Amino acid sequence: MKAKISNQRFSSLSVSSKRGFTVIEVLVGSLIMLTIVVATLALYTKSNTVSVDQQGFAELQHDVRAAMYFLSRDIKSAGAGLPQQLAGYFLDCENNDQKGGPPIEADRLTIFGNSDPLRLFIQGFAPGSNTITVEPNQFEIYPYTANAYPDDPVGYINRLIIVLPNPDLNKRKGEIGQITAVDFITNTITFDRVKQKLPNGLNTGGDPADYVGGSVYFIEFRTYWLDVDGSYPGCNAGKDGYLGVAGVLYVSQWNPLVNGYEHLALAQNIEDLQFQFHGDIDSDQQLDDNNSDGIVDINDYQNWDDLPFTESEAEEEEEPDPGSKELRKNALVAAGIRSVRILILGKTANPYASFTGAPPDEVKQLYGKPAIADSPGFAQPDKHRRFLLESTAQIRNMSLGVYNSGTM
Repeated sequence: MKAKISNQRFSSLSVSSKRGFTVIEVLVGSLIMLTIVVATLALYTKSNTVSVDQQGFAELQHDVRAAMYFLSRDIKSAGAGLPQQLAGYFLDCENNDQKGGPPIEADRLTIFGNSDPLRLFIQGFAPGSNTITVEPNQFEIYPYTANAYPDDPVGYINRLIIVLPNPDLNKRKGEIGQITAVDFITNTITFDRVKQKLPNGLNTGGDPADYVGGSVYFIEFRTYWLDVDGSYPGCNAGKDGYLGVAGVLYVSQWNPLVNGYEHLALAQNIEDLQFQFHGDIDSDQQLDDNNSDGIVDINDYQNWDDLPFTESEAEEEEEPDPGSKELRKNALVAAGIRSVRILILGKTANPYASFTGAPPDEVKQLYGKPAIADSPGFAQPDKHRRFLLESTAQIRNMSLGVYNSGTM
């Protein structure tokens, strides 16, 4: 009898051990597993979103710093290879002030100079044939050949030159051309005119006799400008390097290989570009204290149109052209500039996906355009992250003999 009862208990335990999970147990287990999976995916998605945002901001910083490198380098070399009496033509700025709100109109800066020295004195000029006769033995001073540039890095052919009249005549004329031929026997240079706006009021043409006693210089010019909307006036997408994409910073220069201008895209995701200037505008051999606080510092930099200027100086022109006063002002102001403050504002290509709600007041300016120089900011945050980089570049060719007084 006892053995029978023992067998019944063993049979009951065996049946119980083969029983599966109940529906409730499966549902509870699935719910727990689903909760874990959803939490893991949410954590991954949030982490990935933050990573994408940070990667976009890192790319933005790289773009802005790359643009600043090239701008600073060229501004420091403004006027290289040109004489001091051309100081008024080393820089030419267009100050595109904003009157409030979009669209943004960034500043535009043209830099003139050339590291290869050349100064040939003019004996005669024939504008009809674009032929310059230089004084004898001038070519012997410079170790250049007649071969084409840039195939021959020290050649004459294809090089850009600026032709200026006798400085004693006070004529604001000039020509920019590309050398097509050089004759060392007859001491002549032949060139093709280049359609380039002359700096700060120099006008093309003039009496050929005015150029006798003038000079010929090698010259290069680079113009930095920002395309804010992808439809810059006078440019066509896909032509001469122009991309037709908003927020791209370009440098335009003459390329002798294609006999025309090319636009080189330096950086993308740029929202604003501004320049401010400082120096010895009043020619008293001291750096200007523009805010009269007794200290020469970053607060003394001014926008191009706000630089101090004596109105009587504009009347010195013997034969003023229309708008001569303003152009004369530009040249006089540019001659006194010693350093340039560069402000580059970048904006992420995409809004921050990790951005939720309204930003705290202490970081609100990071998600909306701030005011820089004379370009106003936008009040409404747009969730794009900004990065503002500023630097000052001293014009080396203008800094000698003035930094013994004043500090920067």
